Amino acid sequence: MTEQITPTPVEAGKSDNQTSPMPAVVTGPVKKESDTRVLPLPRAEATKEESRSTRLEARPHAFVVMPFGKKKGSDGTLYDFNAIYKTLIRPALEEAGFESFRADEETSSGDILTDMFQELLLADLCICDLSIDNANVYYELGIRHAFRKRGVVHIQAGRAYMPFDIFNVRTLPYHITPEGVPDPDYIKADIQAIARMTRDTWASDRDAVHSPIFNLLSGLKEPERKALRTPLATGFWREYNEWKERVTVAQRQKRIGDILLLTEEIQNPLIKEEAINEAGRALANMGRNELALVQYRKGLEVNPGNLAFRRQEAFHLNRLGRRDEAIVKIETFLADSPNDSEALSYLGRIYKEMWVDSWKNIKDGAKRVKGAFDSYHWLIKAADIYMKGFYIDLNNFYPGVNALTLSTLAVHLADKFDDKKDPDPDIVRIRRDLPELRGALIFALEAKSEDDMADYWTLISLAELRVLTAESTISVARAYRKAITASRRNMFFLNSSLGQLEILKAIGLRDEYVKVGIRTIKEEIARTTGEEQGSAKKGSSKKMEQSSRAFLFTGYMIDHSGKEKKTFPADKENEIRQEIVNKLESFNAGPNDRAFVGGLAAGSEIIFAEVCAEKGIKVKAYLPLSESAYIRQFVSLGGDAWVDRFYKIRNHPLVDEFYQAENVGAPKEGDDLYERNNRWALYSSLGRGIDKLRLIALWNAHGDKPKDRDARLVSHMIELTRELGGTIEQISTSKYLHNTIDNVFARLMENDSPKAGARSIQHRSRK
Repeated sequence: MTEQITPTPVEAGKSDNQTSPMPAVVTGPVKKESDTRVLPLPRAEATKEESRSTRLEARPHAFVVMPFGKKKGSDGTLYDFNAIYKTLIRPALEEAGFESFRADEETSSGDILTDMFQELLLADLCICDLSIDNANVYYELGIRHAFRKRGVVHIQAGRAYMPFDIFNVRTLPYHITPEGVPDPDYIKADIQAIARMTRDTWASDRDAVHSPIFNLLSGLKEPERKALRTPLATGFWREYNEWKERVTVAQRQKRIGDILLLTEEIQNPLIKEEAINEAGRALANMGRNELALVQYRKGLEVNPGNLAFRRQEAFHLNRLGRRDEAIVKIETFLADSPNDSEALSYLGRIYKEMWVDSWKNIKDGAKRVKGAFDSYHWLIKAADIYMKGFYIDLNNFYPGVNALTLSTLAVHLADKFDDKKDPDPDIVRIRRDLPELRGALIFALEAKSEDDMADYWTLISLAELRVLTAESTISVARAYRKAITASRRNMFFLNSSLGQLEILKAIGLRDEYVKVGIRTIKEEIARTTGEEQGSAKKGSSKKMEQSSRAFLFTGYMIDHSGKEKKTFPADKENEIRQEIVNKLESFNAGPNDRAFVGGLAAGSEIIFAEVCAEKGIKVKAYLPLSESAYIRQFVSLGGDAWVDRFYKIRNHPLVDEFYQAENVGAPKEGDDLYERNNRWALYSSLGRGIDKLRLIALWNAHGDKPKDRDARLVSHMIELTRELGGTIEQISTSKYLHNTIDNVFARLMENDSPKAGARSIQHRSRK
């Protein structure tokens, strides 16, 4: 009764297409000399402080359909479409919060026509310029209307009529000069009008229909966005393919920070949905449900109608123990999509866990089984929900196997405790339906498992079915071993399957067969982790991991001649080192904890790594440059002694260093290399949850954003941690700086005193 958490294909919005009245057409000449009324301006929005965000954010994607270059209309009117795009349409889309793209902006190699079709079919919104009767524009508009029911904005200039097929579709006018460029007298108003219409179209009801085809054919179903993807669009999908290759490596090496950083950096929102899907699944498979939940919620910001993201949000809320929230999310989902088999499976799991929670902590075996029977109303509810999910989609075996397992448990408990003369009608019903369900699953799973491409969840479902139905323990062992070959030693998979068997063991159902399954999985876990079977090491190490913390460090370089702002006096190293020691000791930091640092610069970063190594704490250091370049820019400035210390700590067995270009590639255009490194180090420290993270910052709390790179990066790391809700432990060097300044000031005062002046005169006279 293992749950499958592999995301389903991305779906956009509900499947039902509701019609909505089409707004009246807005057409007419809009040349400067025309008398056309300008649409009213949108309400002014609150402006935000113009400061660079510490983290990257995705914007919805708008594809612009329009002619290129200079063209003439049928009446001889001139249009400079390149100028119209650059000075009117793109600024309007950016004002509306969209990422703007036009086909001629594609710089990567590939089939431009195919890539254009991907943009046309997958963009969140298309804005079409219908100013002239251009065949390409109308062809592309027709394709968008045929495949996507919403997300189209029509604009035009210079014409008093529209072609018959779209004359009743609202078209927004804008103004141009006789030279065919946006009219400077109207451009601000036109930008605001287009931005407002774009925002309103995007923010409209997710079921709103903008396509005249979907309005006419009310039974027409919009294809899933994934069905509109073609691998032939090599340029369009290059970013995603490169991302997936790196993330696959990061998942295998359990580098969570790589996954989070790379997913955040996906620029194209269309690809970002695919990336979030994969990243969420990777994090879930690594057992990091809290991080997976964050990913899926980010996905819902990109596309609130993504059904897979909504399901996974509820799934991970439940895994995190937030059961009431999960139930509300799933029930809301099922109100919109009542026949969703996977969502029903998630709801069934929640009720199953409610049943397990009611008896799992009872120590006495007999009392535990009786407790399981006394709360079997939750068991029956879960079984019925799973059964409904299976019969909705007979190709989805997972709810079927769960329904069979829970039904078998219900009958097993009823045989022990139910009134034989007056049996529970639900048990009578379940007992009657069991043979048919068992036969359907055996036939389907045995056929599916013969496929060489059968995945782990299919094979483990068959193994669990063998536990319930086999007459030989050998067939159970064989089934589990075959499933294990498809697990690729994924500990999440193995532990999930082990947990299902532990439920059967606790109730005493088919003990002999259950023990074979448990033994087979535990042997594989032992081989994977290098532990001896039956040892207490696994449980204790898991407990230690849950109780341990992550210490992230940021701090200043040692003061040197080229440093603009003095923050770390070289003669105060011992005092600052002791403060770092004291801070770690205040948390009783030790070998069970982990340390992370965004560099090994001369100064506080090397000192922090040295202190952690002395305490037996493993350190992971993230460097923005190659080793030689990093030493040149961040280490050698402190002197040769610091270079020696860099090599010594880098070679320490408890210290691992990771180089940005090697692990996560080069930064995107416009992204700061060093700020990116901060994000990478911070995200890497989140493996045990933000509540277990402590940022230790050697920081003087500058009021303004410092210009010095060293101080700026320290402030940036603190801003990032605050945004995520992390705890910051500050170590200030201000007192050391004040002492240094006071000493210098005292010497200056001494030299300026009358006695000093007399001594100076005497000294000069002796000369």
